[in-house]
Amino acid sequence: AQREADRREQQAQREADRREQQAQREADRREMAELRSTVTALVQIVEVHQRNHEASERNFERIWHEIRGIRTETQRIIEHLFGTQQENGG
Repeated sequence: AQREADRREQQAQREADRREQQAQREADRREMAELRSTVTALVQIVEVHQRNHEASERNFERIWHEIRGIRTETQRIIEHLFGTQQENGG
């Protein structure tokens, strides 16, 4: 009778261990799915920021080119005005 009780207790313990392991595996699967989802979201954010950064760089280059052109044109105008004044007045 004691052997039978011990056997049943061991069997019950094995079953409890099996259920606990199964529950842990399910929890691990859920956590892995959440982790994958988080990583995917982070990758998407990085991709968007990279595209925005590249667009900002292109815009900066255009603006810088325009500023250089305006500066050159301004310098020509100043030289023309002062050159004309010096020729007329000087």
